[in-house]
Parts: sequence; structure tokens; C-alpha cells
Amino acid sequence: MRAFRTVAVVGAGTMGSAIAQHFLLKGLSVRLVDAAAEGLARGQRLIEASLDEAVARRLLDPSACAATLARLHPTLDLAELADAELVVEAVFEDLALKRELLGRLEGIVAPDCVLATNTSSFRVSDVAAGLAHPQRLVGTHYFYHAAKNKLIELIPGERSDPELLRELEGFYAELGKTPIRVADAPGFAVNRFFVPWLNEAVRLYEEGLGSMSGIDAVARATFGVGMGPFALMNATGVPIARHAAAGLAARLGPFYAPATSLCQQVEHGGDWNLGDDRVPAGGSEQPDVIRRRLLGAALGCAAALVSEGVCDATATDLGARAGLRWPRGPFELGAALGTKVVAGMVGELFARWGLPLPAVPFAQTGAVKLEWVQTEVHGGTGLIIFNLPDRMNALGETVLEQLEAAWTQLADDPAVQRVFFCGRGKAFVAGADIRFFLDAIDAGDLERIQAFTERGQRLLARIEASAKPTCAFLDGLALGGGLELALACRYRLGTRNSSLALPETGIGIYPGLGGTQRSSRLLGPGVAKFLIATGRRVDAAHALQLGLIDAVVDPRRHLRELAALPLPAPQSGRCPQPELEQAFANYRGDLDAATLATPALAPFARELARKAPLALTTAMRLVDDGRALDLPAALALELAGLKTIFASRDARTGLASVLDGSRPQYLGH
Repeated sequence: MRAFRTVAVVGAGTMGSAIAQHFLLKGLSVRLVDAAAEGLARGQRLIEASLDEAVARRLLDPSACAATLARLHPTLDLAELADAELVVEAVFEDLALKRELLGRLEGIVAPDCVLATNTSSFRVSDVAAGLAHPQRLVGTHYFYHAAKNKLIELIPGERSDPELLRELEGFYAELGKTPIRVADAPGFAVNRFFVPWLNEAVRLYEEGLGSMSGIDAVARATFGVGMGPFALMNATGVPIARHAAAGLAARLGPFYAPATSLCQQVEHGGDWNLGDDRVPAGGSEQPDVIRRRLLGAALGCAAALVSEGVCDATATDLGARAGLRWPRGPFELGAALGTKVVAGMVGELFARWGLPLPAVPFAQTGAVKLEWVQTEVHGGTGLIIFNLPDRMNALGETVLEQLEAAWTQLADDPAVQRVFFCGRGKAFVAGADIRFFLDAIDAGDLERIQAFTERGQRLLARIEASAKPTCAFLDGLALGGGLELALACRYRLGTRNSSLALPETGIGIYPGLGGTQRSSRLLGPGVAKFLIATGRRVDAAHALQLGLIDAVVDPRRHLRELAALPLPAPQSGRCPQPELEQAFANYRGDLDAATLATPALAPFARELARKAPLALTTAMRLVDDGRALDLPAALALELAGLKTIFASRDARTGLASVLDGSRPQYLGH
């Protein structure tokens, strides 16, 4: 496995400097190269200014900022890249320039150095033409701002080494990026539908169907985004939109060509005048037409690229969410609107340009499946992988349904001897989908929450009862329902990235997927109550001492490596916790000053005082009452109180605070 500890970026412009900054922030040594001293100095200033902003916002302390900058090695000499393990080319979008540069690099870097091209306009295979070793060149398409935007598209050329692509996929995931694999095609995945979305907005404007502000307003409401297309073009550069559209048109035809007004705006210079509410050509605001055209452009082009095999629907949607920050990707949005409705919108728009209706999803039976829970089998080991990294792999109705199907598939497969549960991104599973709970509460549909939780409990019971060993690989956040799933597994493994908690009483509810029952049986009542009452996050070392996990292991770059991982001895690192048992074993959830001032509870008083009183007392009672029962009867106790707790004002307040970032004020009812 390649370490990729020393990397280089060639091209110190806006994108290149941001790519370098991302590597620097992840602890890598970075050589930043530019052909001109002025360009190199500008790139350094961009990095320094961005880091200074992070310090001002207290996202980075001054000493960490200084250490980050110390890892930057600016140079004008390509020869200084001889020991680089990865070189990212980020020069201007000029095919001849890129080819010439990469050819020179081949004569400088080591034979095993990986070369990457950050291109948005050219096929990777075309960039690789003429290289002596094209197998080591891949496309790494970053998105603005590259140091902050999570998305990176990984594109193989015709002769790129497939194993190298897998290595880069794991490497970028380690660095906190969200990599998606995309075929070597015009616009790759995200730009293929995002650029036409921008371009269609300009066409709507020049046709007199809306003002810039009106079109942006419709776009924000329709797609749930914070900025409309005109505002986005101002933010990222109007010339970039024209350049991208022209690049698509050269390969895909006139529908993708930049609108006349877009070309004129670039020629005149400057940004769009977002304060101008006038509709040109004597037209009028037509929000329904705007909505249909924007949806037709984005969803139609997304359908086309998936139909052509450029990218699958799951990764395309992930790209929209991670790269564009759309709350829903085009296929999830299309499913909500209805396939027939979307087919009408796409058909109307595409017919004007002589384009056929894409096969996926319009010519198939049933909706496109978005694989939010995936399965893999490696030897005798089955993997169940949560695949919503941008949503922290939260448990919602669809995820639960897919988890159930994934478990059934592997449990029934005689070739699978053991099953690991794991997650992509920073989380194993960071709890339940809060929006799902709030929507159900606001609709007065508590039965929906009850049914969801009952289904989850039945599934966890099946997992727990399985004859096949099950193991939760907790490489990241395991909160609430995620930790409850882990408690239903026979084994739990932590890493240096683990952060485990049962935070429900702090948001007005209590653990409902067995958290009040399996925790006390595994850890004892005092430790279980400590975790539930305080909601404190524990790292892997502390979790091992508590007995919450069985071993601490290194993270894995590739989840398939779990197939070679031996299962640990259960709770081999557990240590007695007399102080927690003394403090919490008999704690009933009281929040009065006298109780919190007792010597045993005083160290935890501040945490306890922030909890929702009804949720806290209910959870403590469930731990106490459940210990006198067998596990099925104890789990039924949790279910019996769900509607009461979710009907409380405190539940609505606490759940809403997660989404809006406020500090909840609980009234105890």
C-alpha cells in the first residue's frame, strides 16, 4: 500500500493552491510548483490567507497554522519533485500544456510515482496520450474550494492501472474527501448536469421568462439550495461556466453550448447584476416554466450520464450532495417528484434540441435503486457498508429497509461465515435521521416512528441471534442508533477515529433500539446509566476500559481488508468502574440541586443539568425495570414508551436543536 506522504501540486493558481492547502491540512509535506515567481507567490498568499481565516474563526490555532505552513515547500524547479509519491497537475486547461508538463515529469519522478491530472475539460486518455507510462496517470477532478469541498471525482484513462485507482480512492477517503468513480467522459459526472443547470438559467433569462433574482429564487426553492445559478456563477466565476459549457458542447452537441447571454457577459466582463429584477425582452416572471426547465436540464442530463454508464445513480447523487451541497441528488429528487412527472419535464426540454429521453430511469420498470447500504463478500467474510457519508450514514426508513435486505442476503448466504458492519466517511452510523423524526412529529404521525423503531428492534434481534459471528467496525462516529446496532453485534472494534455515545437524553428522547437494555447487560447498570445520562462521547481507549468495545485496531484504507482481520477476545480490555457504579447505579434521573451536588454526581452535574428531564428519568427507569426481565420483555418496555416521549414538547425542542444548532431549553413536558 502506498503511503503518499510527500505530494506535489504543479500550478499555484486558485485551484492548485487550494489542493495544496488540503494536503497540508492533512499533515502531508507538499511541494508547490509554478512556472513563474509571481504565480508561486500568489499561491502562497492564497494559502496563508485561507489559513489565517481559519485561525480567526477558531477552526485552527496559531501554532497549528504555523506547523501547517512549515510543511509547504514552494519551488520553481520541477527537479525538486524527484522524491514525490504523488504529483497533481493543476495548470491551465490547455491540452498541449498538460501533455508537455506530464511528459517532463515522467523524466523526473520515480517510476512508482503517481501522476494525476485535475482537468474538467479533457478526457484523461487524451491527456495521457504520448506518455511513456500512461498506466500511472489518473484524473482527480476537484471542486471549488478544493481545501473545503468534500467531493473528488476519480477518473481512469483507457490505460490507467485499476489497482492504482483503488489506492487513490482509499487515500482520499483517509484525507476526508468523498471520492466517486467516474468514467472518462465529457463533464465526468457532476459537471455533466450542473453546468447545463447553470446554462439553462441563462437561457430562461434571455428568453424573458424571468429575472435573474426570480430565477435564482425558483432554483433555491426547487432544489433546496442556498444559492441560485446566477449567484453561484458570480461566486465561482462567470467565465468558468462559459468555458465548461463550451467544453461539453464540443463533445455532446448544441444543447450544452453556452447561452448567448452567457458569452456576452464574459465578453463584457464582471459579474451578473443580481440586484436587477427586470425581466428582459418585455417578458414576465413564469416560475412554473422556470421550475420545469431547470428540473428538466439537471435531472435529464443526470439520467443521460447514468444511461451512458458514466457513473451509477448512487454515486451521481452523492456527487450532487457532497460537491454541490444539494440536499437531494437528482435521482432522489426525481423519485420524490415521480418518474412520470420528471419524464414529462425532461421530454419537453430535450425534444426542443432533438435529444432522446434517457433510458434510465424513464424506459425501465420501477425507480432507480440508490444503494445507501451495500454488501460485499471477500472470501468467507461479508461486509455490510453504510454508504451515506455526507449524511453521516444516518438511519432512516430507506436505510433501515436496505439494511434489513443486506442482512438477509448475507445471513442466508452459506459462503458467508461472518459479517462485519462498517461505514464510509467519518461515521459508522451517527444515529437516526433527525429530519425523519421531526417530519413525523410535525405531521402528528407518531405511529410512523413507532413502526420504524419496532422494525429496527426486530432486525437487531435477528442480528444478535445469528449463529454467524457479527462485528461492528467503529471507525468513526457511532452515536445513538449506530451504537445500538453495534451493541447487537457479537464483537465491536474501535480505532483512533472512534467516538461513541448515546446522546438521546440530551435531545429530548431516549435510546429506543435496545440501548437501555443491551448496554446494562454488557456493562452493568452504573456504566450504562453513565453513558445514557451524560451522553458523553468516549474514544476507543476509554470504550475499551468500559467494555464497550473488545479491541482497538488500526483504521483500514480499504474495507475489504477487514476480511483478514481476526476477531478479538470479548471485553479483554475491560476494567472495573467502581466510581461510575457508585455514582449512577442507583441514579433515577433527578436534576434537583441537592442530587447533583452529591459527591458522586458532582463531577457530572454540568452534563446532567443539560438533559431533558422527562427523557432522562424515563431512560433511567427503563434501565432499572428492564434488568428484572428477560431481554425480549425488556426491549418491549422501550417500545411501550416511545409515543409518550416523542409526543413531548421537549422531544420536538431537542430534535430541532440538532438541525438548527441552538441550545435547547427544556421544560420537562
